[in-house]
Amino acid sequence: MTMTISTRRRLSARGACCVGAGKGHDAGGLQGRLRGWAMSDSGAGTGMAEIAEREAQGETAALYDDIRRRLGVGMVNLIYRHMAARPGVLPWAWGVLRPHFSNGAVASEAEALGAGIDAGDIEATPREAWFAAGLNDHSLRTARGIIDAYNRGNLANLVAIGALAAFLEDGGGARPARAPDVDTDTDAGAAAEAGPRRLPPILGLGELDESTAALIRLLSAPLAPKDAPMTPSLFLHLAPWPAFLAVATASALAPGRVIAAAADGKALHGRATGAAARLASSMAPAAGIAAPAKAELEALATTARRFAEGPIAGMAVLGRRLRAALPEIPPHRP
Repeated sequence: MTMTISTRRRLSARGACCVGAGKGHDAGGLQGRLRGWAMSDSGAGTGMAEIAEREAQGETAALYDDIRRRLGVGMVNLIYRHMAARPGVLPWAWGVLRPHFSNGAVASEAEALGAGIDAGDIEATPREAWFAAGLNDHSLRTARGIIDAYNRGNLANLVAIGALAAFLEDGGGARPARAPDVDTDTDAGAAAEAGPRRLPPILGLGELDESTAALIRLLSAPLAPKDAPMTPSLFLHLAPWPAFLAVATASALAPGRVIAAAADGKALHGRATGAAARLASSMAPAAGIAAPAKAELEALATTARRFAEGPIAGMAVLGRRLRAALPEIPPHRP
């Protein structure tokens, strides 16, 4: 199902939520619409080649499920969806990375790195302001869950993808293969086995009304490589609530603050290089998984480096600050 602009505006005015209706403004009906979008969206409109989660089949779908479990988040980040669009890249790259998620090494490094990110001068926007824009506690809780998932994933991937870049740049693709991965009994592994709650589907830019799409393009520009425009998935995941993005643009997502977050992300990436180097030193290809062509590995090294030092690092900072803009939300009462 493709939404018309008028439908999008009606949903925006009602403070649309993902499931059910929260207290405050009526938000009913969006769950069915999201199911429709999941069937109709061809790609997430991020500006990069990718296999969207809803389009994944066979081995790719199985890999996506494992990635969600290992990272403990309800979505597959863009870097992996992009890898999936390249011949043989995702199975091989995930074979290199997976042991370091399974044994808790990535989580440990990411936690230490995240402790150094501050919220800057961001203050929580009063709950009344969000409500005045048409949102309610349910939509704010859903947005909070989305932001928390991306914050966790971005920190983990800042370390892991930076390590993958270092591994490849050091000729790691030619290292002897290691034995197949066996999960270890760490807290990270146990949490992953429980499986994260899936996030609502990502909308594409083409499914949004013109003003929301324009706002997301504005927010994305400072975070993308200059010669490779792309749209961070977090913004598209929040797109069902244009009012949320609009209110946030007056605080954490103000254009100057997005630019500052992108700059602070570069400093964060610099602090992450030590963690990435430690992981890279213990990486090896997985036995039984064919390596992609040399040209694909070279392109992967470049992409991994640019992602780690650019959008992943910038969004790790911006996501933390966006979270700080949220008010205290009363717990859900069934």
